[in-house]
Amino acid sequence: MKLTTAQLKQIIAEEIKKAHLTEDVGMGTGSAELQTMLDVVCDGFKAQFDPKDPSMDASGGKAVWEQQCETACEVLGEKIQELIMQVEEDLHLGQFYSETGMPFSGKYRE
Repeated sequence: MKLTTAQLKQIIAEEIKKAHLTEDVGMGTGSAELQTMLDVVCDGFKAQFDPKDPSMDASGGKAVWEQQCETACEVLGEKIQELIMQVEEDLHLGQFYSETGMPFSGKYRE
């Protein structure tokens, strides 16, 4: 199998992004599991391509759709990472502590 320069660059870029995501996620958050979840979501996005849909075909076809899915998954991964880091920080700051022993009802449960 021969790869074009563009294909090789795309593969390298994807692997670098995956590596950064798993390195940056907070301690104990299961970064491998998070990446697996993102892969499943991204595969689900890609599976939504419909070659019978003229708008999808007119906008560049499957290759363009899959690139859009990859970008969407990158954004999703970044947003999830931000949320994990914020919740982890709040955890360490005692934001989930309840003196009454009742379930927490702070900003994440509004």
